[in-house]
Amino acid sequence: MRKLSLFLVIALLPMFLLAQKSIIKGTIYDTVSKKGLAYATVSLVSAKDSGLINFTRADSMGNFRLKQVSKGNYLLSASYVGFAPVWVSVTVPEGKEVDMQNVILTDLKSYNSITVMAKRPPVVMNNDTIEFNTENFKTAPNAVVEDMLKKMPGVTIDPDGTVKVNGETIRRVLVNGREFFTGDPKMATKNLNADAVDKVQVYDRKSDRSMFTGVDDGNTQKTINLQLKKDRNHAIFGKVTGGAGTDGKYEAQTNMNKFNGDQQMSFIGMANNTNKQGFSLSDVLNFTGELSKGMRNGGGVTIVTGSNDGGLPITGLGQNQQGVASTWSGGLNINDTWNKKTDLNMSGIASNIHLLTNTDINRQYLYPGNNYNYTASNASVRDITQQRLNGALDQKIDSFTSFKITPVAAFQQQASAVNSNFSSIDLNNNKLNDGFNNSTSKSDGYTFTNDMLFRHRFAKKGRTISADINMNYNNSNQTGTQNSKTTFYSGGLPVSDSILNQINSTTAGTYNTGGNVVYTEPLDKRSLIEFAAFGSVTIGQSDKKAYDLNAATGKHDLLNTQLSNNFKSNYTYTGGSINVRSNQKMYNYTVGASLQAASLESINQTFQSTIRQSFTDVLPNGLFQYKFNNYRNLRLSYNTSTQQPSAQQLQPIYNVSDILNVRKGNPDLKRSYNHNFTLNYTAIDPATRKNFFAFATFGLTQNAIVNADSIFANGSRLSIPVNANGMMTSAASISYGFPIRAIRSNISTALNASYSHLIGFTNGTQNNIDNLGLSPSVNWNFSIDNKIDLFASVALKYSQSRYSLQPALNTNYLTQGYNVEMTNYLPGGLVINNTLNYTINTGRAEGYNTQIPFWNASIAKSFLKSKKLEIKLTALDLLNRNVGTTRNVNQSYIEDDRYNVLQRYFLLSFTFSLNKAAKQAGPVFNIRTIGSN
Repeated sequence: MRKLSLFLVIALLPMFLLAQKSIIKGTIYDTVSKKGLAYATVSLVSAKDSGLINFTRADSMGNFRLKQVSKGNYLLSASYVGFAPVWVSVTVPEGKEVDMQNVILTDLKSYNSITVMAKRPPVVMNNDTIEFNTENFKTAPNAVVEDMLKKMPGVTIDPDGTVKVNGETIRRVLVNGREFFTGDPKMATKNLNADAVDKVQVYDRKSDRSMFTGVDDGNTQKTINLQLKKDRNHAIFGKVTGGAGTDGKYEAQTNMNKFNGDQQMSFIGMANNTNKQGFSLSDVLNFTGELSKGMRNGGGVTIVTGSNDGGLPITGLGQNQQGVASTWSGGLNINDTWNKKTDLNMSGIASNIHLLTNTDINRQYLYPGNNYNYTASNASVRDITQQRLNGALDQKIDSFTSFKITPVAAFQQQASAVNSNFSSIDLNNNKLNDGFNNSTSKSDGYTFTNDMLFRHRFAKKGRTISADINMNYNNSNQTGTQNSKTTFYSGGLPVSDSILNQINSTTAGTYNTGGNVVYTEPLDKRSLIEFAAFGSVTIGQSDKKAYDLNAATGKHDLLNTQLSNNFKSNYTYTGGSINVRSNQKMYNYTVGASLQAASLESINQTFQSTIRQSFTDVLPNGLFQYKFNNYRNLRLSYNTSTQQPSAQQLQPIYNVSDILNVRKGNPDLKRSYNHNFTLNYTAIDPATRKNFFAFATFGLTQNAIVNADSIFANGSRLSIPVNANGMMTSAASISYGFPIRAIRSNISTALNASYSHLIGFTNGTQNNIDNLGLSPSVNWNFSIDNKIDLFASVALKYSQSRYSLQPALNTNYLTQGYNVEMTNYLPGGLVINNTLNYTINTGRAEGYNTQIPFWNASIAKSFLKSKKLEIKLTALDLLNRNVGTTRNVNQSYIEDDRYNVLQRYFLLSFTFSLNKAAKQAGPVFNIRTIGSN
């Protein structure tokens, strides 16, 4: 009975709280026009600390209602573009309706030359832009922008640092309207100090093409612009952090900013051995002699891929980061504007990662009549050093003509050593093979790309011409060693050995140049027709030499012809397209098609063989978007593309560098043709903070490039790429978010689903693979300003795979994730944070069904004037239970991996802030009192 009573109390508590809430209503009124101001912004803040309580938008008559308001004293703000904002104090009794009648705004024109000093409204809504004034969102000392965004209505931060506003992912974060480190959103949100920001503006940024032609093409990016405070626009500010801990752990980080109007300079640097990587790595090293832009590699069918990123740590993945890394990195970002016509953005990044990874692999092969288990233990050491330079020069010649140059140069050096031991046994526990493979590698490479864009807009709206020329050059060099031995068994006895003791070298280079010319002509005030011509040429070469150990001389001077080859490839495509774009009041659409002629020449200079292919394709596309209003729209799109086989996939040459997994090309391989359909529906109400999203995509591939595997009794296989029809992939997701203001909470729910029908071949028989994935999740955010922030989530991931050739080996597995994060703000500047992630894996191989509690905690204290110094004690993996596991499902096997991760350590760190104190807001304008007790 006691449990039942407690359950009823908990269940009815939200209803009880709602029953005690009050309503504030009124009309935003203009006495000159004698009417209400349509869609004016209304905000309610606490009279005590100006913390934002709620905001809404008036209706078309200027009427507004604020619901679920607790008893207390408040300030109500009303604002409208072109009018002076007004603040009104209001006292709200319990469970009553407060009628504020007319809240009068005055046109700024009425003030003539008088300067209006007013406290800014917390929120301003203008069309599809929402602007938050930051003085209403209190943060702890030394907080970064990410911490402030968490407190803004409708904003959520995923565990990996991804920012979402009303459920939509932020794609770009600008600073004073300018690019910050080439547009990487997390660079600004995770590094810039919160107290440097004056306004946070959220809007949908139209595509460059839409802004140029004036016709909306339906493509937008959700964008945040961080407008800095005036005293930071002509100042130096930033912070420095250093820390040391147990087991030799250390962290150091700094960000320094010098802003002087249009001149901006920011430096970010870090050094640590705690798996924090501040910059993404470019794919510079390329030993295939091909560019993905011209010839995207196909081959293989991956059904479900775990979080295996090659062992590179990525910021924000927490307990899933593979291996233990030591990192240093630094970057400089520069923006400048000259004569209001020239915009310059430059950034440079340098980084080094030393990564130690140990992995245990348990792989079950799914071949009919020949099932066996493969186990391996790998230990690797990798050093990756990279330098990257980015630039963008946007020159406006006049109001109709401009050009933009965007060069990028990147350099990369790698050194690695991998030691592996492996073994395969059949279902009767008979050994099929075992052995070891030890290899080393040193490589370096560089790439340079440049894009030159010329744009001219004629006097007639919609008539434009643009030309885009791009080029790319890539060069890579590698030297390495391989020492391996594989022993094959029959009846439990060894029957043969395969031994490699060799050195190898590879030199590869790729050059690509291409361009297009686009002309648009208006059909009417809202429509245009677009004509385009395009072309591209890619020339690549890869020369690999392998030399075996010569027992007679003791040197590696015997050329291994099976592992040596010299490829050259030429890929060319040309064509044209025609599109009609229309931008009506409620909807816009694009419909058109491209005609593309492509030719591929693959030359094996080692064996003097040449393969030539050519294709001519029509590639239709379409887009339809219906805008119900600024916050609710439906978008449908259809597009097509082709994927060319690579030169190596075409050449009928055996690659026996891994004797258990031999590969061979197929000269009869054809290009694949892809169809993709996508649907998006978005419904957002910024005033109520409710959001609903629905997404669905369907893809169909003709002549898909897949693998045909031939399996041998000794546990080895031969893979040849072939074409197959009937490949299909699909995915859908829905999400719904809403606030519960009675308990200061936000709830977001989501359901993601995927289904694919994939094809592979085993010993000449087609294997149909059907994969289903379901991922429901629920997130809860609770916050009381300057007291507590609480986040909790539940996420399930269910995967099911079905094989037509081997139904007995169908798989089902489930991953459960439970997460709680709580931050307490205590008196005296004390901040305590606790984060607990609990992961449960089921349905995996024995020993991989883990239950992992991962608990991190920290306590911080601020000192000195303006709390410029912070001392923080951090504990990672307090329970010392962290384990790294992942699952990969392939057309040929199911694989469970266990890898080393960071485990328990303690770290004491010091952060010193160099920021100036922000200026205070101006005096309050036009305050009157409404309400009763």
